[in-house]
Amino acid sequence: MNRTLALSSAIVFASIGLVACGGGSDKGSDSNSASTDAKTTVTVDGKELTGVDLSKVGCTKQGDRIAIGAGGTSGGVGATLKDGNPPTVETVALTVDGNALGVGPGVGEATVKVDGKRYTISGTAQGGSLSNPMAGIVKKPFEIVVSCS
Repeated sequence: MNRTLALSSAIVFASIGLVACGGGSDKGSDSNSASTDAKTTVTVDGKELTGVDLSKVGCTKQGDRIAIGAGGTSGGVGATLKDGNPPTVETVALTVDGNALGVGPGVGEATVKVDGKRYTISGTAQGGSLSNPMAGIVKKPFEIVVSCS
């Protein structure tokens, strides 16, 4: 359990950090596109994500990776996709209701559907409580819908 929680927390913070470093500007990178005005919806366990300004979601493509995400005062949302036809989900990171949730190797599951520049990432993320890591594993279904320019 501790390994899964540690891995989930690492995925959450690494994904949010990747997006924070990569979003919004392609200056000095090999980014083919960058956007900070994507129209985004995020639901976790059937409820809209709160505490994150989804109007400031960044979408950045660097090499064969697409980083999507935003941070806020009470958490963030991030995803890393491997470009392809179809693209694949590498990581997802969410903070919701005091929990750090993630998808990555051996943790959770997620798929992505693409319609033009609109990405729909859905699945089940798992992790645990940030304030009480010993509370046990938390699993929640999620959906991230973002349009990147």
